[in-house]
Amino acid sequence: MAENVDIWREIAELRGRLEAVAMPFCQSKADVEDLVSRAIERAVGNAAKYNAEKGNLFSWVRTILVNLAVDDARAREIRKTYSCDMDELANDEAMATSSTDERLLASSDEEALKAAINRLAPDYKKTVIMHYMMDMPLKEIAKVLHRPIGTVKWRLSVAKDVLAGMLKKTLGRPGTWMLLLVGLITGCVATYCIMRFPSRQADEWPAGGQAFNTPKVHEITVRRAPKEIKIDGDLGEWSAPVFEAACNPPYDRDYSASIRMMWDEKRLYIGGDIRTPDPMRNTSSAFGTHLFAGGSVICRLAATDELGWPLLDKTSYVPQRAHQGLVQDDGLTSLVMYYDCSSGSARLFLHRRMRYQEKIEMPADSWRGAYRKHRDGRGYAFEYALDWRSMGMTLPKPGEIRANTWNIHFSDGDGFVGTGQIAENIHAAMPEKYARINLFSLCFYPPTWGKAKFER
Repeated sequence: MAENVDIWREIAELRGRLEAVAMPFCQSKADVEDLVSRAIERAVGNAAKYNAEKGNLFSWVRTILVNLAVDDARAREIRKTYSCDMDELANDEAMATSSTDERLLASSDEEALKAAINRLAPDYKKTVIMHYMMDMPLKEIAKVLHRPIGTVKWRLSVAKDVLAGMLKKTLGRPGTWMLLLVGLITGCVATYCIMRFPSRQADEWPAGGQAFNTPKVHEITVRRAPKEIKIDGDLGEWSAPVFEAACNPPYDRDYSASIRMMWDEKRLYIGGDIRTPDPMRNTSSAFGTHLFAGGSVICRLAATDELGWPLLDKTSYVPQRAHQGLVQDDGLTSLVMYYDCSSGSARLFLHRRMRYQEKIEMPADSWRGAYRKHRDGRGYAFEYALDWRSMGMTLPKPGEIRANTWNIHFSDGDGFVGTGQIAENIHAAMPEKYARINLFSLCFYPPTWGKAKFER
């Protein structure tokens, strides 16, 4: 008991810092206070675990707070989806029970059932299609959706109830219609699922998701800007060559990118057009970490030309390998650009080095970013202007070549999960020792990076 009292006092002194962490997750001061209080209560209740590990107290409680916030966000979304579907059925006399679900579904004609499935909220629609139309086991669905298997079972149960309620008024004509349904819905909806879930083929789920393209870009041209670029999400004034990238067929129809770079004496300009069914969904700034979870564009670039090209093996970062002395990669910078749908603004994270990354603090007036959603809702355009000096980069000279590579990440509809990525500007003559490394990991091996050539 004395230990709990002591840790309560220690945590209470951190309340101000915890409230600052909680603010991006909450809509009001009352919500902030409630979230912080729940995090403190849970931390005190688990004091024995903390005392056993003896880690950083603030980091430990912050992790608890963030986990609670994520759980709250998901719960709100599920309740919102469920209430929406139930409201549509509110005028019905009663919801169908689970004992009548199968009869109601089987006795509805194809058009009614197809319409009902299309009316389901996206998360429920995905789950129903994957399980009933694609015969995917619950375990695999849970892996694809990054949700516990219990959540998948619950969604299926709710979806069946909602579908049954929608179809109560359309009973009749069971036999022939069900045969037609199997052929029509299975073919059409399976194609839909394949297009929407490329990452379900992945055996692993690394941060950012599996890469789904064959690299075709090995050198990009960075043209000098004739005038200062207006950062407004409109790419009409850009005169730089464009490098195109896309996921392999059939995913290329939904997932692709067009990227361009320009420069002048003060700034590096980066712009692009991203095609994705779930654009501008990244919620990562609220969590402070997991920058690759939602949609983002990452440009990795050598800060100077001193390292030359191709980069030497001593600049390599080898994941899961113990630190072996100094690694000479201080001159490598990662520019993480994304739209934060929580705040509705462009965001930027800069890191120096591949190993033991160090965040580069950019003054607010040293960079600008803008996003513009496509009119059809299936993509976005983005623009950034970044000061060379603030990034810790030297001004390039015409004709200069620097090592460069790109990762374009795609998000799920919630902005929590990375569903896949494109990796481009890869060394054309890949060293044999790196040939078996997964494409999405090549960003950690600078000797495999392609060229960025700065022109006048």
